[in-house]
Amino acid sequence: MTYIEEYYQFLLKNPDKACYKVLTTYKKLVKDIYNPKQVSFFNEITEEEETHTYVFDEQRGNRPIDFIEKFCKHSKGKWAGKPVILELWQKAFIQALFGFIDKETGLRKYKKGILFVGRKNGKSTIDAGLGNYMLTSAGEGGAEIYSIATKKDQAKVVWEEAKRMIKKSPVLAKRIRTLVNGLYFDKTESFFKALASDSNSLDGLNAFFVIGDEVHAWKDKNLLDVMYDSMSAREQPIFLETSTMGKVRESVFDNEYEYSTAVIDGYEEKEGGIIDETILSVIYELDSPDEWQDEKKWYKANPRIRYNKKY
Repeated sequence: MTYIEEYYQFLLKNPDKACYKVLTTYKKLVKDIYNPKQVSFFNEITEEEETHTYVFDEQRGNRPIDFIEKFCKHSKGKWAGKPVILELWQKAFIQALFGFIDKETGLRKYKKGILFVGRKNGKSTIDAGLGNYMLTSAGEGGAEIYSIATKKDQAKVVWEEAKRMIKKSPVLAKRIRTLVNGLYFDKTESFFKALASDSNSLDGLNAFFVIGDEVHAWKDKNLLDVMYDSMSAREQPIFLETSTMGKVRESVFDNEYEYSTAVIDGYEEKEGGIIDETILSVIYELDSPDEWQDEKKWYKANPRIRYNKKY
């Protein structure tokens, strides 16, 4: 059984822990595993209509999971230096993001991943671990990996975590140069850097993997647009947006949240739903404000609670 199916079964058996959006997304993913999805869209680069059939390749989906658990180490607290062991919900998300591929070309289906989840749920572990995987093991020559935010200090949060992971791992430490301005994998001439709106230059980027951290705090979408444009020359780039919910409104986060919600509604053919097969949207939240009073439903917004508390 795939991690996607295992997690979906967990959600079905624990309805108090399954918010509508997460349950709907994983229901759709399980369907796509057994009924390969044929998708037609207009390619703005080639200016042609294209049709692709996407299938699920479990081995491809497991590669980044295996990399993280084998080579990445915790960097803080009592777990410092110990291997990162991903939780089921994390594995299901990663497996889905990387496991669906074009039947003919083998290129990844998803160009964008959305993960909105409560604080202290291991979001930075996913970001940093995948950053290191894409830097060293995704088979991309000259890969450019960026952790981005509107402020440099925030952009460096994920990058610093990735750097600490490398220093704690003997295997990665031998192969990756950790400098003040970036992480360098010389074998493929690839690098991993932190980038912000106030950086000296945003020109000439050729991004392969972009991590947009804490999008809820962004007020200006210019950096988002610049990074999307920078990925256009890559065959299978990924833009990963991760965030807690935050309180900033009429911002970048609101636009991303509303669009992602419409994509999820499209899975159920609800009014206002849209079809966009390039985006994987996983949004952990309470289904109604009143649920905050019911401790058993906190998991809906905080999937890690299952591992810290027993009900």
